[in-house]
Amino acid sequence: MKPPRVGVLIVAYGSAPSMDDEAIWEYLQHILQYYRKTDPDSEEFENLKQRYEAIGGSPLYSITEDIVQAVQSHLDEKFSGGFQAYLGMKHSPPFIDDVVSQMVEEGVSQAVTVALAPFRSRFSTDGYYQMVQETSARADNAIEWSFVDDWNLHPFFLKLWQTRIEDSLSSNEATATVVFTNHSLPDRIRSWQDPYPQQFEATARALARNCQLRGWTVAYQSRGGGDQCWLGPDLLEVLGQHEVQDNPSVLIAPIGFLMDHLEVLYDLDIQASLAAKEMGIALQRTQMPNSDPLFIEMLVDVILKATEKKGLALHSS
Repeated sequence: MKPPRVGVLIVAYGSAPSMDDEAIWEYLQHILQYYRKTDPDSEEFENLKQRYEAIGGSPLYSITEDIVQAVQSHLDEKFSGGFQAYLGMKHSPPFIDDVVSQMVEEGVSQAVTVALAPFRSRFSTDGYYQMVQETSARADNAIEWSFVDDWNLHPFFLKLWQTRIEDSLSSNEATATVVFTNHSLPDRIRSWQDPYPQQFEATARALARNCQLRGWTVAYQSRGGGDQCWLGPDLLEVLGQHEVQDNPSVLIAPIGFLMDHLEVLYDLDIQASLAAKEMGIALQRTQMPNSDPLFIEMLVDVILKATEKKGLALHSS
């Protein structure tokens, strides 16, 4: 069988693949070994296990697989046999390095990579891409890679969130303050001129303008452990501020995330909701993009633009 002309590697952070203790332990161990060179202690493991149990397990795997399959279907409609989509995870199977090796074995010579992360950082998108390049470089037949440009202000991405925000606000009788949230990262990224916080704030501003929001702000959530400083302000601190308490209705738009997972289903729907209730705040959350058809269209669009930028000639079916 003739190898696919262009490989498409969709990369993401990962998740525990099941609710088994071993699966949760190995996932957490991979993360801590990567960042701290340590194994989890029993408290860290139990904390993560309890969070998974509280949401009934993460749907991240099934959602991500749906995204990859939908991207493949859309590409097949445009270029039959021209692309083959793959999924690689940073901290759980299928691991990025294993998938890149698989692509090499299957004869892929040119490929495009897109990270399921809306804001670029050394800790997210750039880190994924570095892993891809390093693994490929070790192969006898290294793949020629193209990496998609930033898409945090892509019209489809903004439309996805605008629709969700406006739908949520239309069902809210009070005038809610919209709080845009993003995953916190170590504050030291600012000294690296990392674009992560700037892209987050730019997307929030664009959405506030498009939605004609009267009251809105930004916050970070789901910060990690350790004694280092993290990007802020923290969501719970923002909820406790006087100006938010004056308006007891808050809508959270977690634009730094793409799908339902721990950071959304637990950190927001359980932890933040409980804190808001204690503060007397009515808290709502927008729906997530997940595998929304418009999100798939956006991914296909940036993949094709990266392909064209590389000068690959593709002919539609």
